[in-house]
Amino acid sequence: MNIHHRKSFIRTLLGATALGAIATALPAAAQNNCDLVNGVLPASCETGNAGDTVRMPVGVNTEIANGARQPATGFIISVDGETFEGDEKVEQKKRQADVALAKADIRVQADDLAVEKRLDLEVMGPTRGHKPGDTVRFQSATNYPAFLTRGEVRIIDQQARGGPRTVGVFPIGPNGQAEVRLPDGRDLVAVHRVYDARGRYDETTALVLDRPNQARGQDDVEEGSSTTAIDRIPVRGGAVTVSGSSLAPNETVSTLGETIRADAQGRFVLQRILPKGDQTVIVQTKSAGRDVTLAREVELGKADWFTVAVADITVGHREQAVTGTDGSYQKGRLAFFTQGTNANGVTITASADTREEDLSDIFRKFDEKDPRSLLTRIDPDEYYLTYGDDSTFEEAAPTAGKFYFKAEKDENFALWGTFKGQVNGSHFLRNERTLYGAQAQYKSAQQTKNGDAKAELQLYAAQPDNLPQRDIFRGTGGSVYFLQRQDISIGSETLSVEIRDPDSGRVLERRTLVYGRDYDINYLQGVVTLRAPLSSSIGGGVVVTNPGGEENVNLVAQYEYTPTAGGLDGYSYGGRAQVWATDQLRFGATALIEKTGAADQKSYGADMLYQFSERTYATLEYARSEGPGFGSSFSTDGGLIIDNTAPAGGTGEAYKAEVVADFADLGFTTDGRFGVYYEHRTLGFSTLDHQVSATTGDETLWGAYTEFQASERLKFTLYYDDYKNDAGQYAREGGVEGSYKLSETRTLGFGIEHLDKLTARETGSRTDFALRYTVKPNERLEWFVYGQATLKRSGLEKNNRVGAGGSYAFNNGWKVEGEVSDGSTGVGAAARVSYEDENNNSVYFGYELDPNREFFAGSVTGKDKGRFVSGGRRQVTRDLAYYGENTYDLFGSHRSLTSTYGVDYARSEFLSYTGSLEVGRINDSINGDFDRHALSFGVRYEDESLTARGRLEYRRERGLTSGTNRDADTILFAASGRYKIDDTQRLVFNLDASKTDTDQSSILDGKLVDASIGYAYRPVDNDRLNVLLKYRYLYDDYGQRIDGTDVTGPRQRSHVLSFDAIYDLNQQWTIGGKIGARLSDSSPNATTAFSENDAWLGVANVRYHLVHKWDALLEARVLNARQIQTKEYGLVGAIYRHVGNNFKLGVGYNSGRFSDDLTDLTYDDKGVFINLIAKF
Repeated sequence: MNIHHRKSFIRTLLGATALGAIATALPAAAQNNCDLVNGVLPASCETGNAGDTVRMPVGVNTEIANGARQPATGFIISVDGETFEGDEKVEQKKRQADVALAKADIRVQADDLAVEKRLDLEVMGPTRGHKPGDTVRFQSATNYPAFLTRGEVRIIDQQARGGPRTVGVFPIGPNGQAEVRLPDGRDLVAVHRVYDARGRYDETTALVLDRPNQARGQDDVEEGSSTTAIDRIPVRGGAVTVSGSSLAPNETVSTLGETIRADAQGRFVLQRILPKGDQTVIVQTKSAGRDVTLAREVELGKADWFTVAVADITVGHREQAVTGTDGSYQKGRLAFFTQGTNANGVTITASADTREEDLSDIFRKFDEKDPRSLLTRIDPDEYYLTYGDDSTFEEAAPTAGKFYFKAEKDENFALWGTFKGQVNGSHFLRNERTLYGAQAQYKSAQQTKNGDAKAELQLYAAQPDNLPQRDIFRGTGGSVYFLQRQDISIGSETLSVEIRDPDSGRVLERRTLVYGRDYDINYLQGVVTLRAPLSSSIGGGVVVTNPGGEENVNLVAQYEYTPTAGGLDGYSYGGRAQVWATDQLRFGATALIEKTGAADQKSYGADMLYQFSERTYATLEYARSEGPGFGSSFSTDGGLIIDNTAPAGGTGEAYKAEVVADFADLGFTTDGRFGVYYEHRTLGFSTLDHQVSATTGDETLWGAYTEFQASERLKFTLYYDDYKNDAGQYAREGGVEGSYKLSETRTLGFGIEHLDKLTARETGSRTDFALRYTVKPNERLEWFVYGQATLKRSGLEKNNRVGAGGSYAFNNGWKVEGEVSDGSTGVGAAARVSYEDENNNSVYFGYELDPNREFFAGSVTGKDKGRFVSGGRRQVTRDLAYYGENTYDLFGSHRSLTSTYGVDYARSEFLSYTGSLEVGRINDSINGDFDRHALSFGVRYEDESLTARGRLEYRRERGLTSGTNRDADTILFAASGRYKIDDTQRLVFNLDASKTDTDQSSILDGKLVDASIGYAYRPVDNDRLNVLLKYRYLYDDYGQRIDGTDVTGPRQRSHVLSFDAIYDLNQQWTIGGKIGARLSDSSPNATTAFSENDAWLGVANVRYHLVHKWDALLEARVLNARQIQTKEYGLVGAIYRHVGNNFKLGVGYNSGRFSDDLTDLTYDDKGVFINLIAKF
């Protein structure tokens, strides 16, 4: 947690009453007998504040001097902490180091509260894809190397027969580099794993290698990113951050055991987590004309806490009470934030804000959600946009309610707040939703030999804020995909790429994508942009059954959205427990329950794993689901046409068993492995990945495979897969494939396969034989030819086919790859030309024609003529870049064009522009025509004084989809800015506006304008005068939605002005004033006309402060409420007594019927009150 957050929390916590509180001053108190006599105070001197003791906290830049033992000479001479004469023991070593670091403009910061681990793997060199045989240089990046003993890069073949398989492990030191020659494999990815002294390990997400990605590193530059997927290594200590901003460009800095370079602006930052205790941080900088070595002592891992709290309780009696009441009232507000780590290593983060409530109700609704969204829970707009202190807001306690708590140690924690579900470990059941409620995790300290906790428990219980949506997109060969919903909850998405068997629906591989590295998302528009194009199919052996690819490639997007119909009352709870009975045997159980109005789903299961080694294991799993499920949507064209799949409904079960064994673990010397699997799913079974409906009934699939190296040159693969369902359909496939290495550059492949099918599209059997000849003379060139023939068939058409293909990487960055074939089912083709260089330039053009492609959304006539994809990015200059992509699909009578264009322009160091255009068009004579246009423009400016940004977006949709009208228009505009007028003045503004005209499927019709301006005058050297100003304009035609439901609430058009000022006449007297005005028209709902609701409030006050003990307030108020045609006057007087530094008690009287809250329309505030305030 940094000081910016702390300032922000104090500002928010105390800002509402900052101007209403009694101002403090330091008067010249009366003194008796205190005139100096010969320069000495007389013994009878008594000051006016005698007997008062007040402890003041030491500021962050204040140092407490150590008492010095005087040398014989009786004096010490020192400058900037360096002793020139006197006792050397009184040297201020830390101060001396601080001064030296400041002169070099280098900062060393130690923080025990900001220990956040980072682990990443980067690929050095050109941004291009890599294939087996290529040499790749990897860079390890972590900020906790002091806790690690070793690291490795693990190369995994995601498309290996039977599932992902580790095909290579290569050592790499933490923050080191390693050159790896990629082993053979069909779909290679890399993960980075690091180990501690006890064998526990952390691991990154998979880094794709066969296509360009953004995880590119630069030598000696600290990136600061993290892609941790498995987190098992506990870290106890503190974070040490070394940074600088005025070095020479590319100047080297050696510190914390590593050497990095400053950037082109002379800036650098390096953070490392170090073990607790005393640490010496040495900083060395070297450049022409400068060679500096500095040392700084820091203490880490001590019990360090930051806490701020306030309690405000008011008890009073109303003279004009509501009939039937005695007029007495008790109100209060409690709020706090605390974060720290105790001596046992437990980190506590907690916050609460009850808001002002009757004391009898203050805790009754403590666990309920606040109607405000997460990001506006502590809403600056409720008070002032700026308080003039340059504080910023960081959410260290995310919660959609009034309370947050998290206690954590190592990997164990208990939490109440907003969290993302992380229940996994089961093949069938998992939870990835963003929820509000309770979450807990326990992992035992005892571990298996592989570093797994002996026992694990994950639990959650929550109130869903929104509804979940699951969109499935077949890869289009492009990178842009349109989600079905808009108004996506920020950070709620989980995107993954799945490889599925097209017949059985079996998930062969799932890879979770990383935001920023693998994709970007526009939450308002609901548009996902992948960093690399995604093909529609992948894989295949020697025998070609489908020229376009054997397995389907899907982009799966799960996210939360705000519904526009229906309520969300209900709960979501569940969890998972697992225990390792031995180092090899694990038992687990999972339960997930969703009760959210329309959805009422129960899922639970149990599983067992026997893991002899990483490559030899056996699993057994059972799962059961009850309820309708959530269903999903499916699109083959990137989201232009969406086919919704209804939930299966009912009750169903699923069973799964799998055994995989590596020959080496069985004692064989031959390199190879085998595997068998069995899976059964009954009607009604519904999970995130499977929907078993009446169309298929119960489903059963099983299979077996083996692959082994018969000799140094010869390799064999045998496989059989069987699928059937209660509808009488089945698909059986079995075969033998082999490859013989003729030489280091030439390989001969051969295979025979038998296929037997009875499906809705095909019935019959067939036996095919194929030969494939591949040549790879070097890393840049590869080509192949193949031919196959049907030896025997019955019912199925022949599968005779010949084809050729290859790829060539030119030295100048261009690469050409393609394949063409012809046979019994028609012509198949795939071609791609691409260019990539180190300057962020890329171009690609591709075409694919799959003779077996199917159209899922609606009906279609005519012949498939394939799909074209072209795009690229061009870095024209250092400041200007543009990008674009076009996908043109010619599927018979259905033709679609999707285009995306964008530009990034850095006009100067301070000013930049972005713009994008997205176009989608469908011409379909059967299902209807459809057009989509989305335009976005953004601007950002940032210098030392001004930070401003704005974004305008427009989306227009016209047309029909299978008879459904999809006309919609949406305009969105957002802008914000912060201007530092001078050292004493700040100006802040915000603007959000939208206009929608839709079918209200995911965004309501209406208009919204929310504009606000804030001003603060806060002198630095003389704070006698302080001024705060805020103006807000709100036009809300949607009607406020409460708790995420569509119960249309009040509409309003309002201007709200608030002005506060205080001025210190002297050390005892302060005058102040406040003006508040509301010019408003309101309506309770969409069918009632607007009516005026204007009011203004004026306040003038004077405060007297008697040092240390007493404060007095006299305040005059006037309220003019036009709607009820009344003008009220009032006088408030109060006196407060300070008790120590943390308490004050006051009593007062309000002669008026109203308060200073414009939203309070009760007019019953006349009377006496007692107020107790405690602050810490």
